[in-house]
Amino acid sequence: MKKIPVGSIIYFVAALLWLFLAFTDFGNWSTRVYFALFLLFVVVGIINWRMTDRSNSD
Repeated sequence: MKKIPVGSIIYFVAALLWLFLAFTDFGNWSTRVYFALFLLFVVVGIINWRMTDRSNSD
C-alpha cells in the first residue's frame, strides 16, 4: 500500500471530529448519531484509500 491520499486524510480528520462531538456532548444530536457518522466516514475513507491505491497501481 502506498501513501494515504489527501481525500482519505480529510475523511479521517472529519471522522475524528465526529468522534470528538460524540464524546463531548457538544452538538444537538445523540451520541449514537455521531458515532454512526464516525464509522461511516472511517469506512468511506478506507474505501477511498483502497480504490485510489488500486487505480494508481501499474
